[in-house]
Amino acid sequence: MGKPRSKLMPLLMVTAFAVTGGYFLLAGSAVVVDETGGVQSAAITNSEGAEQPLRRLWSGQFYAIPEMEGTIEIRCRNGVRKQGGYVTGNVHTKIRVMGPTPCERLV
Repeated sequence: MGKPRSKLMPLLMVTAFAVTGGYFLLAGSAVVVDETGGVQSAAITNSEGAEQPLRRLWSGQFYAIPEMEGTIEIRCRNGVRKQGGYVTGNVHTKIRVMGPTPCERLV
């Protein structure tokens, strides 16, 4: 009885990883990579004023699966706010924050 179950478990795990990976690939993403260390927060914003925050993953990395269409707005510790990129479902958008001073340039 133990053998069929032991063969089925790896197949179920591979299937679960494939389905999860496929979802993340098709859902799109909004990513901010802060190379200056000055970004306090990031969000997807639209023309109507709605906002979807990006989650801070680790130092200088922010991420969200887009639930709306808009641009990425970064808010920096020094009060600077900048917008860039186009975000919508099924599209991967990545912004790098660069420069010698916090939040100087978006690429």
